[in-house]
Amino acid sequence: MSSELDQLKAAHEELRLQKRAIDRETEDTRTKTIEDKRVAAAEIEKLQLDLESLKEESAALTEKNKNLESDVASLKLDHEEKKKKQEEDYDNQRRAKQKLQFQEAKLCTKKVNVEKKCDPVEVHKLQIEELEKEVEHNKNEREEVKKIYETEMNKLDNILSKVNFQKKTWEKKVQAAREQLLKLNANCINIRESSRKELFEKDLLLQRLVLDTNRCLKSIPELEASTAVLEKMIKDTVLM
Repeated sequence: MSSELDQLKAAHEELRLQKRAIDRETEDTRTKTIEDKRVAAAEIEKLQLDLESLKEESAALTEKNKNLESDVASLKLDHEEKKKKQEEDYDNQRRAKQKLQFQEAKLCTKKVNVEKKCDPVEVHKLQIEELEKEVEHNKNEREEVKKIYETEMNKLDNILSKVNFQKKTWEKKVQAAREQLLKLNANCINIRESSRKELFEKDLLLQRLVLDTNRCLKSIPELEASTAVLEKMIKDTVLM
């Protein structure tokens, strides 16, 4: 009797330990499932945010490219119109110059012929007087050209300084916006990850409650049936 009881106790203990090991493995798998789902969901969330950013950037670049294509077409048309106008102006100016050069050459020939009939001394005096006037005129023209150059360069330098300042200002704004975007994206990811972790942890507890509830629902009928069998055994023993 004692030997049989010991064997039964040993078998009972072996089954209890086996059941405990199986339950532990089941619980570990359930926990691992929830944790791995949380990690995978966080990774998917990050990839989705990156994907949305890429889509937005692609859409913005596509729109910008369309605008640039339109600008290129407008620039080409504007260039052709300006080129045509410039060629017309050049042709008109060339004709006018040729006409004046022809007139100048005739006058030079006439003047030389007249000078041959005049006193050489008086001719040279007249030529010197004319050259002096031309030198004075050229000096004034030189100063005027220098003045125009300085004025134009000052204007361009002011514009260049202004544009450079605006560029640096916008570079700072763009950099700040990029940093803010990265910060907001990181904050969004952190909030979603912490929220997801909190929900998953609570879900783990909930599933454990469900497991315990199902175990109780399964165990209670078994305990009732087992107790009934034991009570019958006692009654049968008493009757014997």
